[in-house]
Amino acid sequence: MISRTWTSAVALLAVLAVGTGAVVAGWGSGDDPARGRDADFHPFGSSGSAGWTPVTRQAPSSWTPAAARLPRTDGATGPVRVDPDLAPPTNRWYSGMFLGAESQPVFAMPLAAQADDTGVSVGLPRVAATEQTITAPFAPELRLGLQVDAFVATRADPVSVTSTYTSSGTAVGKLDLAEGWPYVGYTALEDQDVTVPEGLEERDGGRWLATDVGDTTYGLAVSRADGSRRSLTPSRDVVELGRGETLLAFAGREDRTLAELARGAVPVRGTSVGFDLAGGQARTRIEYRTAGGRSTVLAAMPHQSLDRATVLGRVDSLYGPLRLVRSRALVSGVPALTPDATPDVRRLGRDARAEVREQAVADVAREVSGSPPRQDTYFGGKDVYRMAQLTRVAEAAGADAAARRVRERAVAELDAWLGDTSDCTVTSTRCFAYDTAWRGVVGRTAAFGSEEFNDHHFHYGYFLAAAALLGEGEPRLLDRWRSTLTALAEDIASPATNGTLPALRSFDPYAGHSWAAGTSDFADGNNQESSSEAINAWNGLALWAEADGNRALARQATWQLSLEAASARAYWLQPRHLPAAYEHPFVSLNWGGKREWATWFSSEPSAMLGIQLLPMPAVLAQGGVDEERVRANVADAATRGFDTMFGDYLTMYLALAEPGRALRVGRRLPDSAIDDGNTRSHLLAWLHTARAGELPR
Repeated sequence: MISRTWTSAVALLAVLAVGTGAVVAGWGSGDDPARGRDADFHPFGSSGSAGWTPVTRQAPSSWTPAAARLPRTDGATGPVRVDPDLAPPTNRWYSGMFLGAESQPVFAMPLAAQADDTGVSVGLPRVAATEQTITAPFAPELRLGLQVDAFVATRADPVSVTSTYTSSGTAVGKLDLAEGWPYVGYTALEDQDVTVPEGLEERDGGRWLATDVGDTTYGLAVSRADGSRRSLTPSRDVVELGRGETLLAFAGREDRTLAELARGAVPVRGTSVGFDLAGGQARTRIEYRTAGGRSTVLAAMPHQSLDRATVLGRVDSLYGPLRLVRSRALVSGVPALTPDATPDVRRLGRDARAEVREQAVADVAREVSGSPPRQDTYFGGKDVYRMAQLTRVAEAAGADAAARRVRERAVAELDAWLGDTSDCTVTSTRCFAYDTAWRGVVGRTAAFGSEEFNDHHFHYGYFLAAAALLGEGEPRLLDRWRSTLTALAEDIASPATNGTLPALRSFDPYAGHSWAAGTSDFADGNNQESSSEAINAWNGLALWAEADGNRALARQATWQLSLEAASARAYWLQPRHLPAAYEHPFVSLNWGGKREWATWFSSEPSAMLGIQLLPMPAVLAQGGVDEERVRANVADAATRGFDTMFGDYLTMYLALAEPGRALRVGRRLPDSAIDDGNTRSHLLAWLHTARAGELPR
C-alpha cells in the first residue's frame, strides 16, 4: 500500500475536437492559446522524410501532459544520480547505472559497462549456458580512470544516455553509451589525462592502441570534435585528451572485426527514432547522431530485418550473433500486426456459438454475484479486463441479457478507476496520481513494486484494453474516461519529453521490447518476464486510440505492438539462438546479462510458459506461429497435464497447432485451471474460433 499524502486535483485536460476524431492535449494539439506556438505542439509531430514518423521528441517546457494534471503525490526516489532537469530514467536498459545506492553494470549490446565516481569499466560479455540459464555477465576487463569524483545522467533517450562527470562540482567530461553502438565514448570538457591499462600496443600506425585480455582484444582510439582521428603513441598508463576530444573504447575477438571497429570509431551524441507502417511492415529507423555526420559501426540484433545493409562481421551476444554494419542509422522491419483483442464469435457455427452463449450466461451469473473487484493496479486491472472481455463475448454470442448485466458492472468499475479524479482523497483506493519525484503516474494501491515504476505497462495495458472493449461505439464512455486514460497512456508511451515525463518510458526501440523493472537495481541489467502482457499493453493502447479516433496514437501503438510481438517470438517463445546446454525450447525471463527458464513467482513448469501467454488476446495468433515450436513449448510446460496453473492459457496456445485436441482439453478443464484474468466462455470462444480457422494468423 502506498502511504503518501495526495493533494486535490487540478483541472483535468480539456478535450479538443480535431477533424473527425477527438484529440487530447498531450497526444494532439495544445489547450492554451496563451502559450503561443507551444499551444500548437503535437507530441507525435508530422511525418519526417521518406514517411518516417518521429518519436522520442523534445517538447516545449511549457507543455503540460495529462499525466501532470492528475492529483499529485510526492514520492521518494532514494539515491539517484540524475540531473534535476531530467526525468528519472526508469525502465531503461541503463536504469541501474543511475537509480539506486550503487551503480550497476549496464548492457548496451554488444559491450557492457559500469560507471563509478572515479571512472568506467568496460567488458565484452562471454556467453555460457546451463540446462536452465544462459549467461553473459559483465566482466570489468578494461578500466578508464578519470580525475573525477561524481557523475550524473544529463541526457537520455530510450536507446542512449549521456553522463556528465564532475570534479568538485565542475564538469570535466561526458560519457556516452548507446545500444547497438559497439563503443564506449568519453569526451573531455577540459585538457586531462585518462588512466588506461599498462602495456598498450600500437596498431595501424598509431591509429589505435590495443591490449589483450584472454581471448578478447580491447582497442582505444581518439577522435577530435569533428569526428576526425588523431594518432596515439603508447605510454605507460595514460592517454592525454585535449578539450573536445573523445576517447573511444571497443572490443572484439576476431582481427577482421577489430579492424572494422577501429575504422568506425566515431563519437555518438545520442539517437533519434522514427517509425513507419507500410507494405505489411512495421519499420524502425534509429539514427545515431555522430560527430561530423560521419558513419560509424553499428550492431543489429537477430530480430531486426535490415534494409540494404552490407554486413561487415559478427559479434557474439546473449541473444545470438549481432551483425555489424557501417552506417549512421539502423533501419529494420518486422511484420505489422493488426490490433485485435476478442475472438470473432459471430463467425462460428450454430452449435459452437450456442455452447459459448450458454457458458457466457453462467460466467456472468458468477461474475455479478462473486467477490468485489480488487483494489491494486495489477489485479484490479485484470478484473476490469476480464469483465470487459466477458461482455464482448456474451454480446457476440447473443447472450443479450447477460451481456447487459456484466457490462453495467464493468462500466461501473471502470468509472471508479477512470472517472472524475478530483475526489481522489487519502481514503480512495482505486485512483491514479502524478508522482512528482519519479515523474509519472502511480496507482494508490501498489502491486509488484509499481510505486517504484515496475510493470506499469503490464498494469495499465489492462485498463486501456478494457476501456477499448467497452468504449467502442460508446462515445459517452470514452468522453468520461479520456483524461485518465490519456494520463496512463502518456506514462507508458509518450513520444515526447520535457522533464515532466520521459519519452517511451518502458519501450526500447533497439531491443524491440519493453523493460519491466523501474530502477533495475541488478547486476544482470534490466529484465522482462511477461512478454505477452507487454503485447497486451500496446494492443490495448492501439485499440483504445482507434476507438477514440486518435489515429496518430493508434499508429504508434501498432508499431510498438508489432515490435514487441516480433521480439517475443525471437527471444521468448520461438528463439533460434539457444546454446546446446540449455534444455528448454523457450525462455521465460530475459535480462541484459542472462536468460532463464524461471519466473519471479513460481517454479511450476506451466508458469514458465503461461507468463508468456496471459491474457491471451487474439493478436497473439498473428505474426508467424511455428506450430512445431508450439507443440514443443506445451510439452515442456504441461508436464503435469493441463489441470495446473495457467492451464487455460496453455490450452489456448495449443489451439494454434492442434485446435481439435485443444478444444477437447478445454472442455474438461476444472475451474481451478482458469486464470483470474480469464473466463471459461472466453476460453471456449478462443478454442472454437481457432478450430474454425477464424483466428487471424
